[in-house]
Amino acid sequence: MFEKMSEIQLIIIYLAAINVVTFFIFGIDKWKAKLSKWRIPETTLLGLAVIGGSIGAWLGMKVWHHKTMHKKFKYGIPLILLAQIAIILLTSCRTKQTVELSAPTQEHQLNQEYSPNVFLVMYDAEVGKEPLQKAIKTYKCEVIYDYNIINGMALKKPEGKSLDETMQYFKEVEGVLTVEYDRINHLIELVKPRLELK
Repeated sequence: MFEKMSEIQLIIIYLAAINVVTFFIFGIDKWKAKLSKWRIPETTLLGLAVIGGSIGAWLGMKVWHHKTMHKKFKYGIPLILLAQIAIILLTSCRTKQTVELSAPTQEHQLNQEYSPNVFLVMYDAEVGKEPLQKAIKTYKCEVIYDYNIINGMALKKPEGKSLDETMQYFKEVEGVLTVEYDRINHLIELVKPRLELK
């Protein structure tokens, strides 16, 4: 039975059970106090709140009118409850999400066009762009754009050289981190007319 339950379902069952138990333990302790019998230790009552029964403890205090004047409980139980809520909120925030990508469709592949003459080069800031500039001059490329903010340049290949051949040359230049195609992104897809029935 438990194998088929998710982790979240098991946590919910646990929290429901511990809160019900804690609520009734507070009631039993109140009943024992009225009869002057052996009492449940305060550390046990607080411990039940700490291990997840803070809602049951708070409700037990309100319903049974028990431990409402004790500072440990009057302020401690609400603080424990708030801390547990904060922990739940923090742990439920996902920082990493895995996304599965489907195989690209033919239409998607057609949209992955790139410029036949322009490519992008990113270089190491510590090495600087001097070796890259020498290579540009030697290979007779044209600087289309110098991205000063991100240590990169858009370059146009020289006449008579293929794009792949040119990109391979620049991969060997000192300080060059990446050499990539200048991809063309189509921001506007074709709009298909839609009939609206009134």
